[in-house]
Amino acid sequence: MGQPVHVIVFAESEDAGLEACARALAELRRVEARLSLFDDASDLCELNRHAGRRPMRVDQDLRAVLCAAEAFRAQTAGAFDPAVEPLMRTWGFHRPRRSPPTATEIAAARAAVAAAVVRVEERVVTLPSASTQLDFGGIAVGYGIDRAVAVLRSLGIERAFLDVSGDCYGLGAPPGEPEGWLVGVAGSAQSVRLRDMGLATSANSVSRHVMNPETGRPVSGHQQMTVLAHTALIADALSTGALVSGHAPAGVRAIVGSTPRPFHS
Repeated sequence: MGQPVHVIVFAESEDAGLEACARALAELRRVEARLSLFDDASDLCELNRHAGRRPMRVDQDLRAVLCAAEAFRAQTAGAFDPAVEPLMRTWGFHRPRRSPPTATEIAAARAAVAAAVVRVEERVVTLPSASTQLDFGGIAVGYGIDRAVAVLRSLGIERAFLDVSGDCYGLGAPPGEPEGWLVGVAGSAQSVRLRDMGLATSANSVSRHVMNPETGRPVSGHQQMTVLAHTALIADALSTGALVSGHAPAGVRAIVGSTPRPFHS
């Protein structure tokens, strides 16, 4: 995922703790190998190559993220959209370009995003249009965190904190702090306690890589949105949708920030 990762665990012994951390990191790497756009051998890249050609049989990871992404696209009225890759490419976020895109290029990319259809039937996925290209930048990290947490739970770990460049999950609570892990919220003076909850922040204040599918342009203004949810995947996707739309869906706890600062726990 190209991002710093921190794992804290409380275990019966140092060896058990080191093993748990190693297994959690291995799970993150496994998920990355399947869902990354920056590895031509990933399942996601292979699916994009199938667009407009033929259906592809997928594994559980890709299917789970596709189904979740489609649900979040509906929930956010398109503010979160996994088919945003044509716009990302047009604006040079994956391969730098020397000049800004033209209005014609932006219009063509917007049309590709708007026309995208993703059909999931059991383990078979079809992208009917050749112009459909998917990007899991707003959901894959959350999914990876949740999978790593599941590994920790399977090893009997009841207290842990996993942070991937600010997106994080607090498993249980550290000793002496029953309310959960204390996390400072980027861009605000607030802090929250995470106990069996995930937190994610989307921002355009640094790289401006969050795209608005409706306008075809990066989200404007220096702002960021932090979302708390029962899973890191939910927090990841909805923080992106909230940043694009300017508000979180009803019933979702969100914190608006403006000046980034590092997360800490």
